[in-house]
Amino acid sequence: MVDRSPATKFRSGTGTAGALLLLAGTVNIIFNTVSEGTYPGYNLGTNALSDMGAIGSPTSLLWNGQLLITGVLSFLGITLFLRSSALRIPNPRIAWVLYIMPPLGTIVVSLVPENSILAIHAIGAFMVFIFGGLGSIYAYRFTKPPFKYLSVLLGAVSLLALAFFGIPSVVGFGVAERLVVYPFNIWAISFAGYLMSSG
Repeated sequence: MVDRSPATKFRSGTGTAGALLLLAGTVNIIFNTVSEGTYPGYNLGTNALSDMGAIGSPTSLLWNGQLLITGVLSFLGITLFLRSSALRIPNPRIAWVLYIMPPLGTIVVSLVPENSILAIHAIGAFMVFIFGGLGSIYAYRFTKPPFKYLSVLLGAVSLLALAFFGIPSVVGFGVAERLVVYPFNIWAISFAGYLMSSG
């Protein structure tokens, strides 16, 4: 007999949310790597991630396309997580802001390349950078050890690495940006697994 109780539906929604977030992370990693490898002369140390999506770049369609898909999948996954989560989330309104901003920022970055309207592109990027790190840390409030401690660590690394944007000569802008983005990406994929196991 199939259990169709509300509690089961909540758990099922949480698992589906995790699956969507895992798919988003997978798409991003694979096609970001393909873009880096097929962009002639691209330098991981000095080139920004968004250089691959700039208008006129050889990878603009591929990179912006994968970023749009990543953003949409993440938005759907986070929305489903927040609406049907089996986890007890304190201050749901704060959680909505923290977790919905990175997917929206990702979509903005994909639709507005850096060499079109830089101000809007930068706003989208910092929606990912700042709220990604904050959201990782906030997961401490409703997840269990050891994941809750790793969430704080990854979020802190991501936020602290923002300081390198002011001194790119230390590690190069490309490295500085990846030190912000990669810890959040690692957290998001790990969180996807956490949700699927919870669901």
